[in-house]
Amino acid sequence: MEKPERRPVPLAASLTGLRLIGAGAVLGLTLAVPASPAQADPPRPPATTQDSSADDAPES
Repeated sequence: MEKPERRPVPLAASLTGLRLIGAGAVLGLTLAVPASPAQADPPRPPATTQDSSADDAPES
């Protein structure tokens, strides 16, 4: 049984193919990893200013 002739692949085409495979791998990993709230900024405590504490305090 004869092997079919192999035609050479240009370097630019092979590099383009590798980039496409790499981009697909990155996209697949991004979609596979669930987003966790730990990646978000930690919640900030409510800001207490003198203006808001003065409004809460009863006047005498």
